[in-house]
Amino acid sequence: MRWVTYLSPSGGGTRAGAVDDQDVLGSPDEVSLERLLEGGLRALEAAHERAVEGAIEIIVEPETRMCAPVVPRTVVPVRMGDRELRIAPDLVTGVDDAVLPEARMACVGVAALSVGEGEGHAYTPACLWLDAVGEPVQLSLGPVLTTADELDGEPLELSTWVEELENGRGRVDPNTPWLLSGPERVRALLPITTAELESDDELFVDAGELGTFEVRVGSQV
Repeated sequence: MRWVTYLSPSGGGTRAGAVDDQDVLGSPDEVSLERLLEGGLRALEAAHERAVEGAIEIIVEPETRMCAPVVPRTVVPVRMGDRELRIAPDLVTGVDDAVLPEARMACVGVAALSVGEGEGHAYTPACLWLDAVGEPVQLSLGPVLTTADELDGEPLELSTWVEELENGRGRVDPNTPWLLSGPERVRALLPITTAELESDDELFVDAGELGTFEVRVGSQV
């Protein structure tokens, strides 16, 4: 299953949506994606079926305004090589949200989100933005959240590009123990750290099976 949280063009608020054949199908359930994840795999599957059969709206995926799949209630542990940080929930945004102008480097990888009480995990691209001295200023999650059953079990290949020039490459094993351990609902493993970015650079992220996205550094969307 593939899910997003998006800004509804009809209602103005955020809504969970199932992704099917490059369309976002607005969930008829009036609950957040976070609540659906908490309900476990069976509840998530049932909600996905309801969205496919009775979507309240259908939007072409590239035209959908994406939010972070979930907004964590507690800190998000992130690891970049030997460095580990704990990111406050208020720094979490979606990939269609503005990137702060002080962002100068991007640490890119994968976030794992737990499903139910130990029933499994779902995965989404993660991008931690650092300022000129290496301090975190923003953590972008999304756009799409993919459940483990959609993956082939192999390490996820990731790359980053600016103006069609590759500036980072790495891989994440979705079964890495650190990524799946701990009490936090969201954890992120970030193997790529880009070179310094300039304001208005367009960073393209290819997260393999988890999808792609592009964001302009310093963009005030």
